[in-house]
This record gives sequence, C-alpha cells and structure tokens, in this order.
Amino acid sequence: MGSRHNGLVASFFDAEKGVPENRPRQNFVFMAYPFQPALPADDYRAAVKELQAELPIRFWYFLDEHTTAELMRKIWRAIIRADIAVFDISDGNPNVALELGLALAHGRRCVTMLKTGTKNPLGNADLGYSERIEYDSIKSLKEQLRKIVTSKSSGLGTLRGLSYEMGDNHAEIYERLRAVTKWVFDHKSITKDKAVEIYGDASVTGKLREKGVLEVQGKTKAAKWVFTDLWVNHDHEVSGEEF
Repeated sequence: MGSRHNGLVASFFDAEKGVPENRPRQNFVFMAYPFQPALPADDYRAAVKELQAELPIRFWYFLDEHTTAELMRKIWRAIIRADIAVFDISDGNPNVALELGLALAHGRRCVTMLKTGTKNPLGNADLGYSERIEYDSIKSLKEQLRKIVTSKSSGLGTLRGLSYEMGDNHAEIYERLRAVTKWVFDHKSITKDKAVEIYGDASVTGKLREKGVLEVQGKTKAAKWVFTDLWVNHDHEVSGEEF
C-alpha cells in the first residue's frame, strides 16, 4: 500500500511540473513552518502578513487557501512557483523536513530559520545549498525575514537593477519603483496616471514593461497596467483549476 501511495504522489509531482501555470514567480515566497510554530501561532502568522502588507511579496503558507485537491499537490505547486522557499526548522517537524527536501530536489533557493535555543534537527550539517537565519522574538523574526527577502528576491532585485538604469539617486528611485509595484500587487492593476502620480515620471510603466514586470491590459485610454505572468498579486492562490 505504501509503495502504491508513493507512486501516486510521484506521478502528480511529475504532472504538476509540466503545467505552464506552475512557473516560478519573481515575488512569490513559499513559507513552511509547523502548525504550532516556536512562537505563538497568531503572532507568528501576523508577523508574516505584516511583511506582505509592507512589500510587494506574496508570502504563501498552506493554510492561506482551502482546496479539495490533495494537500501535497497544493504544497508542491507552491514550491514549484516559489522564487524563495523559507523553512522554519525549530525543534524539527516531519512535514517541514519533507517540504525542504522537495524544494531542494526541485532546485529552489532555500532559507532555513531557527528560533534561538530550540533544537536544530539538522545538527551540524553543512548545508551549503541553504542559508540559515536565527530569531528570538516576533520582532527579530520580521527583521530577519525582511532582510532575506529584500536581498534575495528576484523581483526586488529586478527593481533594484532598474533603479541603477534610471538615474543616480538609486535608493530613492528604487523606493518609488517598489511603490508602483506595491500598488499593482494590492490592487491588481494601475492606470498610467496613477503610476505617474506615484513615481513622478511618465517613463515608469514603459521601463517596468521592458523588465517583464508590467504589461498593458486593453487598448484605449482606459487601459490598465497589470503584472506579467512572472509576478503575482497579494491574493495569488496555487489551487486554481484542478489541472
């Protein structure tokens, strides 16, 4: 029975890898942590949501959406789509360990987190393929997550690189570019006028289109700018249609 079950799981893993919708997204972060994390669950999850409210980054956790599809199929889809995969290994958890193994097998960029003073299930293993951060409170959890995402996100890296092409005051330009993408992230689209209002220059939408961040939806003066299929909005779900 076990081998038959394993065979079924392997088959839908292979099937999901071939689905075009399951492409990596530059601002999608897969989060794996126990149902009861090392800090109070409500505080822990609120900290992650607060980061998503601050950044144009979708932090996805399996309880974020409900589906009739198999749980592992949903998790596998999220791993395939992830730009970064973050795993809280504090005290060890079989599900988190399995998800870490799946992400590594698929070549995702992985980061492990450990609450200071908790058991490290990986021991002294030298995980050269995985960066590790430690935290000891909700505040440091947010700080460490923010640091890793702002430095490692492909999407934010695209914006940072573009800021160097658009002028000398790179930090200011980067923040304005991030504000434009955050508007699209929250509202799913932006008008040309709104983009100019936020950024201060009419060239911004064209520059973001050149970098594969935005595309035009519609052909009239009422046309809006939306994310390309390399980016996701704040409420992106991996379930969708049952492929």
